[in-house]
Amino acid sequence: MSLSQVIMPKTGAEMEEGKIISWKKQPGERVVTGEVLLEIETDKATMDVEAPATGLLLRYLYLAGETVPATTPIAVLGDGTESPDEIAGFIQGISHPGSALAARAAEPATPQATARGNEQRVKSSPLARRLAQEKGIDLTAVQGTGPDGRIEKDDVLRAAATKEAVPLARSGEVVALSPMRRAIGRRVERSKQGIPDFSVTMSMEMAAALRKKSVLQGAGMLVSLNDLIIFATARTLTRYPDLNSQLEGDSLRRREINIGFALGTDEGLYLPVIRHADQLSIEGIAAATERFTAKAQRKQISEEDMSGGTFTLSNLGMFGVESFTAIIVPSQAAILSVGAVVDQPRRDAKGALTWQPVMAATLTLDHRIADGLAAARFLCDLKAQLNTL
Repeated sequence: MSLSQVIMPKTGAEMEEGKIISWKKQPGERVVTGEVLLEIETDKATMDVEAPATGLLLRYLYLAGETVPATTPIAVLGDGTESPDEIAGFIQGISHPGSALAARAAEPATPQATARGNEQRVKSSPLARRLAQEKGIDLTAVQGTGPDGRIEKDDVLRAAATKEAVPLARSGEVVALSPMRRAIGRRVERSKQGIPDFSVTMSMEMAAALRKKSVLQGAGMLVSLNDLIIFATARTLTRYPDLNSQLEGDSLRRREINIGFALGTDEGLYLPVIRHADQLSIEGIAAATERFTAKAQRKQISEEDMSGGTFTLSNLGMFGVESFTAIIVPSQAAILSVGAVVDQPRRDAKGALTWQPVMAATLTLDHRIADGLAAARFLCDLKAQLNTL
């Protein structure tokens, strides 16, 4: 094959750069089109990047931990017959004169670049190489304990354990924020500075929703209480278009109902968007949330998956949080925060005291767009929707 490049993908219009978390292949190893080559972090997601072609991984142009502008070449693929001069010439040809990347074309002569481009020469057992690939371990940083310093399986396992260990906090230590956390910080700061928000909370009776969930699960459907809340919220929004609008000067742009929902992972908070949620059945919404959850777990969720939201639902009930107030996503008019379902005393139609499952729902609104009356009416209608599931 001819030489080809791997680029830092641009997964959305807002993506400007990505941070390389780990390389899953070592230089000199064969890669197949569609095989996971590296893991990156953007300001919205952590995701895997697949090999664009089949061949040998010849050169890293950036190491794990480096932040790279979107669409910048980050690696070179070939068939293994290319000379160092051919590889350097190729890198020069795909880079801008005078750029940092152009300077790296001649790096194989430096110790750092030798480590980057010749990891395949490190003495290691086949099992150790496979484990290093699976766990994202740089073999050049591993001390081998085998004959002549060869890296064995246990050496890689020790390196992986050290990598995964959570370090104890040290007083005065400075820890850089991840791209995702920096982006979240910018977004919430912009929201609090630019949106005059207010919040209204109402208790929702959840007996009907819990019965519906039990019936659907009994029929074999993978449905959560959050799916039912999204379904009810989408139906309610059809009667309150202002709460699903975008403020443009002195006007409101009413939009299709695309509900984003907060999806927390170890890497950070994702906000995938269920498009046309008001037109979907409960089964359709459950399928969408399950698909996004699986993509987040595989680190395949994209910026496109998280774009176009018009209203957001945030649920911390699964952690036992009973009530909280979320921050409006910029360009949206409102956000709904829901907590845990808890049993509370209620009087029935005959006045008898009974225990009923109840959930607190807090609607936070942009006061330029709507007022307390609209918030109260929306919550009343949402309550009715949940009672008739």
